[in-house]
Amino acid sequence: MRFLGRSSIALITERVVYRFLLCLLIPLALYLAKRIDRQSGQSRFKERFGFFPASSLGGQAKPLFFSKPLWIHAASVGEAKAAGLLIEALKSQGYDGSFVVTTTTATGADAIAPFLTENDQQLYAPYDLPIVVRRTLKQIRPSLLIVLEVEIWPTLWRQCHQQGVGIVMANARLSERSLRRYQGWFSDLWAQTLQYGSLVMAQSEAVADRYKALGVAEQRLRITGNLKFSQQTDSSIRDQGKGLRKRLGVSRPVWLAASTHETEEQIVLDCHRKLLSIYPDLLLVIVPRHPQRFDEVAELCQQSGLNWSRRSGGEETVKPEVQVYLGDTLGELLQFYAAVDLSWVAGSFVNVGGHNILEPAAYGCPIIVGPEMRNFADFMEEFLAQRAALQVQDSQQLYQAVQQMLESSEQRLSYRNNAQALLVKHQQAASNQAREVLRVLSGSLPFER
Repeated sequence: MRFLGRSSIALITERVVYRFLLCLLIPLALYLAKRIDRQSGQSRFKERFGFFPASSLGGQAKPLFFSKPLWIHAASVGEAKAAGLLIEALKSQGYDGSFVVTTTTATGADAIAPFLTENDQQLYAPYDLPIVVRRTLKQIRPSLLIVLEVEIWPTLWRQCHQQGVGIVMANARLSERSLRRYQGWFSDLWAQTLQYGSLVMAQSEAVADRYKALGVAEQRLRITGNLKFSQQTDSSIRDQGKGLRKRLGVSRPVWLAASTHETEEQIVLDCHRKLLSIYPDLLLVIVPRHPQRFDEVAELCQQSGLNWSRRSGGEETVKPEVQVYLGDTLGELLQFYAAVDLSWVAGSFVNVGGHNILEPAAYGCPIIVGPEMRNFADFMEEFLAQRAALQVQDSQQLYQAVQQMLESSEQRLSYRNNAQALLVKHQQAASNQAREVLRVLSGSLPFER
């Protein structure tokens, strides 16, 4: 394929340097592969080098790979869950072939497992080295490679192209920061690699524009929405939320600090103390991210001087004098989202990259977040643009945002409605992307595979 406007010498140089750097990383790759074995309790590190023993199949006596499977690569948990939704949509639209799903983490493997049948397989993704990729492709012999979100691997993509295997980017995302990175180091290599793709299914128009900036032709782009928005709400959770609200107090305002980390509890306790001077009956619910910190956070509540109680205490209702309620039980965060007036989604004032805002959005809970939301940049941009979530930069802004939302039921309703409108907008993402994948498989798209 002729690549206009690019220096072939620069491209070859970048490819050689890229492979050299990967070879230098082989010791680290071996360490990480062994770490996966320790996490999973199985010996599967050889899969990262293209060796698939019978143990990958659970010891079952069946073919290593069924004929021409659909190969889906989903790096970790979030991508794996999105891949599962795509698999369900493909089956509902008539695809009856098998799937091979590769992940790079043990948690990703666990996340995809419920979506696979006995004819499907989960494997660990091969390292992007020529001999490894060649061995993997020879064994899997896929009908199509689908990569989730932003898994651009030059060697894998090039060899798929050389062997006539189409490549589809599903749920494709690309931030402004990532765009600048791809336009910097190895820019010729990234741009050439993207030319091998059959189709890029972008989460939004902004994402599609960024892929255009990297040289992806418009006819190879589709705006199909975000698979992660396709999660279904559970009516029983809503019912449980109503019952929980009765126990918290129907007539008093309640706000939630969800999935908090160390230092964040002190921030919300200080913020809550100031809010109590305006709303004396206000209740703060704190749900720590990690169960092992429940007692530590309980001690913070005790030291705060505020009247507090804990969910694990077993009280039927929260007494009116209680000012802070510690949610120290497992599996009830969604019920709290369905019960409270507004939430601050934590993990966003510390360097962990934030937590999932789709859950409060799905259960009608207005959302405030802090500045650190890099893990969810793919949809935070749209939430902020559509005024479906409010982002604050520090504790003072958090205090002001909570005060404003408590003061205005209209503002809370607006943020809630805007968030749910976004969920509805993206609800067809799974069926849209499945339809495009089937068109590529059938060869009905008006461009070369």
